Amino acid sequence: MSLSGIPKVSVCIPTFNGASYIGATIDSVLKQKFQDFEIVIVDNCSTDHTEAIVAELMLLSEKIIFYKNEQNIGMAENFNKCLEYARGKYIKFLCADDLLLPGCLEKMVTGLDAHPEVSLVCGGRLSVNEYGNSFGLQRYSSETQIVKGHEAITRCLFGGNFIGEPSAVLFRKSELLNHFRAELPQLMDMDVWFRLIETGHLLSIEIPLCAIRFHKSQMTIENIKSGKLIADNILIFNEFAHKPYVRFTASMVLWYKFLMTYRVWLSRKFISHEMRRETLTNYGMLIAYPFMPIIFSLLDLSRRFIYRLKSFHRALYKAKDVY
Repeated sequence: MSLSGIPKVSVCIPTFNGASYIGATIDSVLKQKFQDFEIVIVDNCSTDHTEAIVAELMLLSEKIIFYKNEQNIGMAENFNKCLEYARGKYIKFLCADDLLLPGCLEKMVTGLDAHPEVSLVCGGRLSVNEYGNSFGLQRYSSETQIVKGHEAITRCLFGGNFIGEPSAVLFRKSELLNHFRAELPQLMDMDVWFRLIETGHLLSIEIPLCAIRFHKSQMTIENIKSGKLIADNILIFNEFAHKPYVRFTASMVLWYKFLMTYRVWLSRKFISHEMRRETLTNYGMLIAYPFMPIIFSLLDLSRRFIYRLKSFHRALYKAKDVY
């Protein structure tokens, strides 16, 4: 804690029925080498024993501050409540089922301190299952670099949220002029990232600094099924695609249309025929939609072939080392 008593970083953990993982989540913060932080937990009227778990941990650390809403105010507003309670100069969101990896706060804070032109820092993120086993790595770039904000917005707008989830970023509280929007249940984070880097740059750190947990009960699955992911993509695309700084090519547009077709295919059993046709006509590839099962079967075969080829090479090099 600084001499003023104000922490440099507020680690904000919005939660609703997070008892299964929140203990490990908090522990991953307390074990950070960088210790100038507070942990702000805002519980959105959980019906499980989240509050009891947090209460036990509060006995072990004065850094943990707990708030509970009088009624469920929705996910976006709960994120905004975290911002309202946070006292730190820097904001580090951490979803209640995710983890900070060792060195996360230190590396992100150092990066933001060193670069006043940077308004958002993101790190690599491991994908882990409900047991914490890693099965993948995602990151904005394979090297640490500063990217112009407008370039990052354009890339994500046409290709997806390469910057990452709330647990993957750090930013200055003073630079966040907009709040999380309830009308964007799936992409409310990417909307905030875009508005931060419209007037600044993105610092991408290539090494994994957090772990994003995937499990059956997370909200993302429901948003895909309901078509909210599609609606969010369309809303953000319409708001940003015509900005004067967005420069795109025909190939980028084609890739965007392919991704939208894929998103419609994922939600095909749950969205209306009208929504499917309208989305494919205006934002996707109506003619390619019937062939999506074939396309993804071929892509799956390609991934399996590449995986086996890499495994063969690893075994070959290992054999060379032995002999």
